[in-house]
Amino acid sequence: MRSIRPGLALAALLAAWIAVAWPHVSEQLDSSAKARAGLAGLSWEDRAAAVDSPGYQAARHIAGAVPPGGCVLVLAHTGPEHLRYYGTRFAYYLYPRRLRFSDHSDAAWEGCQHLAVFRDTAANLAQETFQDHWDEGQLQQRTGSLTKILSGGQVEIFRVR
Repeated sequence: MRSIRPGLALAALLAAWIAVAWPHVSEQLDSSAKARAGLAGLSWEDRAAAVDSPGYQAARHIAGAVPPGGCVLVLAHTGPEHLRYYGTRFAYYLYPRRLRFSDHSDAAWEGCQHLAVFRDTAANLAQETFQDHWDEGQLQQRTGSLTKILSGGQVEIFRVR
């Protein structure tokens, strides 16, 4: 009896793997093609907004209100995992502005001329257990004496007097 060559056995194994995996790979390729088609006619900024929403839109609003080199404290009403994600994204989008990012509504704004309140989507808030260090009443008292620059979407921006 003759033995099967290792190369032939490997080729047969690869062919079997492709046959089993093909429906899933095909589905991923179709999904990817649909996503590319949806983004094809959009500008770079619109693509970023579609993929990185709502962080990108909020960062664009903050960048429009805070001059380069300025400082902004962003109070983010979001869970701990999303806080890390948004903190990184905002730092990238808002460079060269100095950024302080916190999920505590009572965070100090020492040295920052602007305060931004970012509220995450309800779907993201539902995914994580939210910490008990966000107080809407306290936040309203803090922002009551500040000059509101912008209010809309997921973000409110204030100038600290």
